Amino acid sequence: MIIDARVEDFVTSAIGPFEVLGDHRKDSVRTGVIEVLSSDGDRYFVKIHSRLSRWNPEVYAYNNWVEPLGQHAPTLVASFNDNDVFGIIITPLQGRTVNEVRITDNDVLARIYYEAGGLLKSMQASHRGVYFGIPKADGSPYDGNPKTDPVAYLSDSIESWAKRAYDYELVDASYGPLIQWSLENCGMFKDDCPVPTNWDFSQNNWMVDGDGAFTGFIDFENMLWGLPLDSFAVIQERYTFDKPHLEASFYEGYGLERDETTRLKQKVLSVNSSLASIVYGHTGSNPHFHECGMRMLRAINLLRSAERKESEVRSQKSGVRIQND
Repeated sequence: MIIDARVEDFVTSAIGPFEVLGDHRKDSVRTGVIEVLSSDGDRYFVKIHSRLSRWNPEVYAYNNWVEPLGQHAPTLVASFNDNDVFGIIITPLQGRTVNEVRITDNDVLARIYYEAGGLLKSMQASHRGVYFGIPKADGSPYDGNPKTDPVAYLSDSIESWAKRAYDYELVDASYGPLIQWSLENCGMFKDDCPVPTNWDFSQNNWMVDGDGAFTGFIDFENMLWGLPLDSFAVIQERYTFDKPHLEASFYEGYGLERDETTRLKQKVLSVNSSLASIVYGHTGSNPHFHECGMRMLRAINLLRSAERKESEVRSQKSGVRIQND
């Protein structure tokens, strides 16, 4: 297996002489992951990024956000950034991902979702940001003009993803009322502070051991300062859409009551997340993301349409009563 000479130099300077044990992302054009063994007999993973927009938040996350996770996250050994070569060296975490193991036992999965929810809460409770968006490795905003107001941050995101979805003709005008409704309800997030969140926080990056016991999280390259419930929307869209018991376990682990306000917030965030997945699935040639996004958006649109009709019927009945009085 051939490794870029500069990567080999960086790894050697960090852990000493090593041998390559395996390539875990052979077919990936975005990120390379190589497993190595040092001359001291220690295993490490070398992750090679293709985008600084992913390298920066991952380095920042390891240096600042993952401490509350304790043993449930790898340790950053070193990071490197030399022109067009950038990556990280981390310690291994026991086990494989939930998706790799293909766990089907609902009770086992519920326990995993409960623990994941609790750890997400602990990480978010330990950190508060001053802006929304991706951080650079040094903590400054990756975007030169970041949003500090949660309402502006969310409404701009919805409008941006909606415009791209319309431009690519991925959604039609029938979704217009839903998108407008979402924009009108962004005000309910006015008191939300920026917290660590992850646009790829899901069982695809949750690790379990041979007995199905949860061991921790990997992959923090999609982290950012976001809204507390951002990750909830991603999980529901991709994994708990038709598995309410898992969603309930995640909420319980997080310690969040599923009251009307929370449900409404999740709907708004799911519109934003779905639009992003629809566009990303199209532009990034990821049919699964596109299908999950469309499924979620259709479901919310049907629900909102039914709610509007019900409201109209109530209004008509109320008008009749007034006339009769």
